[in-house]
Amino acid sequence: MKPPSTGRERILREAIRLFAERGYDRTSVPDIQEAAGLSRGSGALYKHFVSKEALLVAAIERFVGEARDGRAELGDMMLTVDKGSRRLVEGMLERLGANRDVLRILWRDLEHFPELKILARGEIMQSTYLAVSAWLADQQRQGCLRPHDSEATAAVIVGSVAMFRVFEAVWGERAIDISDERFASAWSDLLEGLRV
Repeated sequence: MKPPSTGRERILREAIRLFAERGYDRTSVPDIQEAAGLSRGSGALYKHFVSKEALLVAAIERFVGEARDGRAELGDMMLTVDKGSRRLVEGMLERLGANRDVLRILWRDLEHFPELKILARGEIMQSTYLAVSAWLADQQRQGCLRPHDSEATAAVIVGSVAMFRVFEAVWGERAIDISDERFASAWSDLLEGLRV
């Protein structure tokens, strides 16, 4: 059983949901307070967050932290290429799937927040590309994968997994009716083509 959420967590969760549904600009502090079970005009949100923007920052920073955890897990992965590639894609699908609302916010609302956009691009996407590329290159050095362009292969893997989830988040449905299981299996099969 999950522990009851704190007021701060409830406010953040509802803010993320509303930002994803309505957009950051069309969501007011009273809307967030009401959704979190607080009185609309109470100002109770400010006991936990200094501003609406601080909520947006907290949402992006949480996602950045999860991306860092995923990269650390990748670095610790001591699996064969077939199991490792499968776990790599499953982990990315899982983290992105758990952050569908944040993906919608990233996709739509960061134009007016250049620092957050740079943070998200650098810590969520670019660092993930580099971590996957390093893992592939390491597998190549160990003789598990044949010579290949690890950076380009990482771009294809990370880009396709990210867009699979982004389309789902933005459109509210998958672009094509393929389960996560089938998607991960297909990626594992494709990487098999690089095995020695």
